[in-house]
Amino acid sequence: MDIIDENENSQSDFSGNEDSQSDVSGVDEKGFYQEVIVKKPRTYGKKAIALFLAFGLLAGTGFGLGVNKLFGDRITSPNVAYATESTTNTVTSSSTVSPVVPIAKKVSPSIVAIEVKSAATDFWGEQFERKGTGSGIIIDAEGHIVTNNHVVEGAQDLTVVLKDGKELPAQLVGRDPSSDLAVIKVDKKDLPAAELGDSSKIEVGELAVAIGSPMGTDFAGSVTAGIISGINRQVSVGDKTMTLIQTDAAINPGNSGGALANAKGQVIGINTVKLADSSVEGMGFAIPINEAKPIIDQLIKEKKIVRPYLGIQGITVTKEDAQTYGLSQGVYVHVVAPYSGAEKAGLKKGDVITKIDGKQISTIEELASEVSKHQVGDVIKVEVVGAFDQVRTLSIKLTENPDQE
Repeated sequence: MDIIDENENSQSDFSGNEDSQSDVSGVDEKGFYQEVIVKKPRTYGKKAIALFLAFGLLAGTGFGLGVNKLFGDRITSPNVAYATESTTNTVTSSSTVSPVVPIAKKVSPSIVAIEVKSAATDFWGEQFERKGTGSGIIIDAEGHIVTNNHVVEGAQDLTVVLKDGKELPAQLVGRDPSSDLAVIKVDKKDLPAAELGDSSKIEVGELAVAIGSPMGTDFAGSVTAGIISGINRQVSVGDKTMTLIQTDAAINPGNSGGALANAKGQVIGINTVKLADSSVEGMGFAIPINEAKPIIDQLIKEKKIVRPYLGIQGITVTKEDAQTYGLSQGVYVHVVAPYSGAEKAGLKKGDVITKIDGKQISTIEELASEVSKHQVGDVIKVEVVGAFDQVRTLSIKLTENPDQE
């Protein structure tokens, strides 16, 4: 978070020891991935089962045709004939057209592929150019495109590929790591902007269509369909917790930044992560468009997101930690940022934050949530337990993060 910095790749225990972790696969400990392609070994057992089922289907079809030929002329029920005729007409006129077709026709022109080039260093210290792909959504006729922060983070060169295959250079407008959102822009007017819906009105079980560029630009504009599997899902990705829409519409690497649309062809979410586990299928997640809108607008207007900043790095003190280390349950202050409101108010390393404005705090996520409800310049009451179990209440003025982009 911008307001509370708890870096998962450099966490500390309460005794002050440092453990350095690294994740080169892009899959975190909870199994969520964003832009990682995971190849699975071949499973010949599944192929054998598929061939067996295909053979059985062909044999069954042949047998059924034979029976129909032999006995079909003897069945003369007018009701059966009427039902067959009605069904045939219905299928021919409308049932053969999936409800996804008009959605795809409406939304697809607004979905782009994004090619990303960035510099990287290999194991031997040699520089090389890393390439990646993601997706984006055209949000206005001025050339603004919204995508995920993790798609464009560190990018030195951005290229947008439109639905018709035309490639356009793009520039970064602004990005927000906390929400995993970013806005880029191409120098082209009158692009087909997507219609944004109201994510607060979605219901579990309704149709959901994902459109993006999985596995690279060769598959740009891919459409997958499913349902809304859940709403207001609290998903921890890296060092932040996000409130997301869950869907079983297939979301694959490269789909990040693409659209999740409803039955009206309105964008209700921005695809961002998927649960990657061999025992799990169909668990993708999207940022609700209602939460994304104000961030997108601020990025376009101000090029950055201004959030209140407490000025600490903290670690959750669980019930077990509290018993082991003799601490109060809450948030252990590991680092106090120089010149921050926290330092000026007298917050110190080793203090445990237990309350914000009188509300009990048990985790760093709860602390971040409470701070995020305020504006830069607000003064909050922070109750802490320090050395010798001394309880203090501090008045801390929230500032703007000096390192925020």
